[in-house]
Amino acid sequence: MKYSIVVPIYHDSYLAPAFCAEIKSVMSNYLKTDKLNGILEVIFINDGSGLECLNELISLSKAYNFVKVLDLSRNFGQHSAIACGLQEAKGEFVVRMNVDMQDPPSYIPTMCETMVEGDYDLVVGQYSERKSPWINKVTAHLYFRLFRFLTEFDAPQNTSPLRVMNRKFVDAYNSLTEKSRFPQGLDQWLGFRHKYIPIEHRERIDQKSSYNFWSRLILAINGILYCSSRPLTLVAVFGFIVATLGLVLALYIVIEKLLGYNFASGFASFISLGLIGFGIQLFCMGLIGIYISKTFKEVQNRPLYIIREEYTNGFISATGKDK
Repeated sequence: MKYSIVVPIYHDSYLAPAFCAEIKSVMSNYLKTDKLNGILEVIFINDGSGLECLNELISLSKAYNFVKVLDLSRNFGQHSAIACGLQEAKGEFVVRMNVDMQDPPSYIPTMCETMVEGDYDLVVGQYSERKSPWINKVTAHLYFRLFRFLTEFDAPQNTSPLRVMNRKFVDAYNSLTEKSRFPQGLDQWLGFRHKYIPIEHRERIDQKSSYNFWSRLILAINGILYCSSRPLTLVAVFGFIVATLGLVLALYIVIEKLLGYNFASGFASFISLGLIGFGIQLFCMGLIGIYISKTFKEVQNRPLYIIREEYTNGFISATGKDK
C-alpha cells in the first residue's frame, strides 16, 4: 500500500460521498491511473455515529474498492479515532484529514512531493487565512500564545488538520502508549523533520461543526494539560506569592493593632480578600484534581478504542479488535 488517508467520522457521513469522489479524482490524476485498489486506502473511522451513518459508509465501501470502514463500539472521541486509523493504516504515506474538505484534497500530491524532495517526515498544511468567525480567530491566536508559553513547544499558528506523515513518523506515533491524546502536541514531542506549507482554508459545505464553544474550550484545556506539567509549577509559585502576601498582611495587622487602631471599618475588605483566597484555593485544587484524574486514567490502562467491526467492499472483514 502506497497511500493511506485516515478520516474520523462523527455524524457527518453525509459528506463522505463527495469526499470520496474528490479523492478519487485527485489521486487518479496524480497517479495517472483509475485503478487505485492496492495503491490507495481511505479509512473511515465511525466514532459512535449510529447505524444510519455506518450504513452510508458501508455503501461507500461497496462503491469504492479503496474504502475501508472501522466501526468503533462507541464514541471514543476524535483523537482516539485518529489513533485507531493511524494504527490500521498500511501506507508508505499516511494522510490525516477531515471529511468536510475545508482543507482541499488537491493539496495532497503537493504535500507528498514536498515530503520526498525535502526528506521530511511530517508535512502540515498552514492556513494563510482562516475562514472562521473573528472571535474564533482571536481566541485561537491567544490560545496558541498560551500553549507555547506553558508547554515550551514551538507550535505554529493556524495549522491545519491536513497533514502527510511518512511510515517512520507513523510507526513512532503508534508506539506511544498514553491514553490522553492531543495530536498537535504529540507531533511536537516526537520531533522528526517538519515542514509547513501554505494551503487554502475553505468554508464548510454544511456551515456547521460538531465542535461548539464548550468542546473547543475542553480541547484547549486538555491540549495544555496533556503536554506539560508547567501549570502545576506556576500554581505552586503563585501559591507561594499569595502566602507571602498573607504573611505580610498579618504582620501589618499585628503592628497596627499594637498601635491601637480599630479594624472594624475594614471588615468588608478582609472578607473580600478571604473570598479571593478561597477561590484561588479551589482553582488550584481543581487543577491538581484534573492531573490526578488523568493519572488515574493512565493507570487503568483501558484500550484507547475498541473496533466493533471492520468493513471492506461492503463486507465484514474483521471484528473485536482493541488498542
